Amino acid sequence: MRFIYADPGLRNDVGHHANFCRIIRDELIRRGIRVVVLAHVDISDKLLNELKAERLFRVFTYWESDGDPIAGWLNAFQSGAQATVADLNRLGGFNADDIFYFASVRPAQFMALVIWIKSLPVERRPRAIVEFGSDPGVDLVAAGANLDIVLRDYRIDPRPMFYRHAASQLDADMRHVHMINFDSTPAAVYAYVLGKPVAMLPTPTLTPARITSRVGRRPVTIAVLGHQRPNKGYHLVPELARLLLASEPDIRLLVHNSAPGEMPREQAALRELAAMEPRLILNEQSPGLAEYHDLLAASDLLLCPYEPARYVVSHSGILMEALANAIPIVLPGGTMLARQLREFGNPGGAFAHYTVESIVAATRKVLADYDGFAARAVNAARTWNATMGVKNMVGRLLALGEADGRPGSKPPPPPL
Repeated sequence: MRFIYADPGLRNDVGHHANFCRIIRDELIRRGIRVVVLAHVDISDKLLNELKAERLFRVFTYWESDGDPIAGWLNAFQSGAQATVADLNRLGGFNADDIFYFASVRPAQFMALVIWIKSLPVERRPRAIVEFGSDPGVDLVAAGANLDIVLRDYRIDPRPMFYRHAASQLDADMRHVHMINFDSTPAAVYAYVLGKPVAMLPTPTLTPARITSRVGRRPVTIAVLGHQRPNKGYHLVPELARLLLASEPDIRLLVHNSAPGEMPREQAALRELAAMEPRLILNEQSPGLAEYHDLLAASDLLLCPYEPARYVVSHSGILMEALANAIPIVLPGGTMLARQLREFGNPGGAFAHYTVESIVAATRKVLADYDGFAARAVNAARTWNATMGVKNMVGRLLALGEADGRPGSKPPPPPL
């Protein structure tokens, strides 16, 4: 059996793509499974060599419009799917014992996978795992005690239409295609959008060797980590930094941005503030796995000033890392992230409104009882690492579709 890890978004250390690949690949190799990594053609030489990857995909995961003001979405969906099918057709030697894992799939990649799998003889079709890594392009709105799924204007976000169209091409001979997500809410919403079952798997975070309690840490290092974008509230960070540093003498701020050129105005404002304030530390590197864990180890409180609407049906890698590593966190209320926080004992706070003042107030509330939140974070980490993490994820992954009824199909080896 081979495990083919395919990700057209795998180019560099910006975002979650490289680290997810690293930890899943390493866990599979630990279990004695041969892994083949297929990446974007522009993958960095450093990452290519580290992961022993192959350059294959010409279309980047997040290319979703060719710029045409009327048909740009449709053009990119069709041409992206066609190019990705052509890329996949350059591969050979598949059989029913193989597993093809398509990471962080969006509509063009999903359509390509469906077309490609259908073109293979049934006895040569690998077991396919389709991982949907972002929201499906719908909103959840309150309807009494329930939530209703509401489609967005297709001129702004037509992804649900493309997802449903691709899923409609699945037939009875494709029961070996399994669709997954890492949280129950987006899994249920994706199932509605696709009209097909979507399984929830444990989140593939790396389980720390030892859970470190932050009780008693002073000064408290408040950290903003990751690939910063407008929907992650980075435009608010300069003002958040000024207010928190002015009012909280026993804190430091660690602001990490792996793509500083994407929001130059905000980055310039933070550089100016850091030049005057030694308690503000800027990190503008794209970290590898070891460097990223150094950032987590230096963080005592993770701040996620995220746009609430964007995270109603979407998970956050930063929250997952916070839960796994016993780090208190502040994030938007009324979101899937806030629900996850409650499920793990509220090791952090949620802001009620998407304003600087509300985010600062929620952060100060956590700081006022920091040791209490840090103690709850330790309990959350114990629960998280017992039920989630890459070992649990890979075990469930290998068990998917063990008996799908295809000729020559064999179950994978049991988890170790």
